[in-house]
Amino acid sequence: MIETPSPLNTTFMEEFGRRLRESRHALLRTLATTDAEIATLERHEAGALVEDAAIETIAAVLSRLEGREKHELDEIEDALARLEAGTFGLCDRCGRAIPLARLRAVPATRACIDCQQKAESTR
Repeated sequence: MIETPSPLNTTFMEEFGRRLRESRHALLRTLATTDAEIATLERHEAGALVEDAAIETIAAVLSRLEGREKHELDEIEDALARLEAGTFGLCDRCGRAIPLARLRAVPATRACIDCQQKAESTR
């Protein structure tokens, strides 16, 4: 039987929240040149109003992002937002629960294996 997560399970939310934040931190660590930049980026929340100096720091670091890293960071931020909204672990395409093994392998995933394979085969 395939184990599927319960979006309301606190342990599940804590595990994936931690893993996603660690992934975000590791990615930002490869881009930021100072601990101050890392601290500013870690405090930043998408859509939040921040001071001008913080905006400049965030813009400087994000300008160093390559396409792949930018996409990965966006996916992590989106996954954290889904976690907060209670929709993390549900396939964006079919709405079914994504198996826990897939989420552990690819924590920021938006799709179950079936939907991901369908999307890749149509590209």
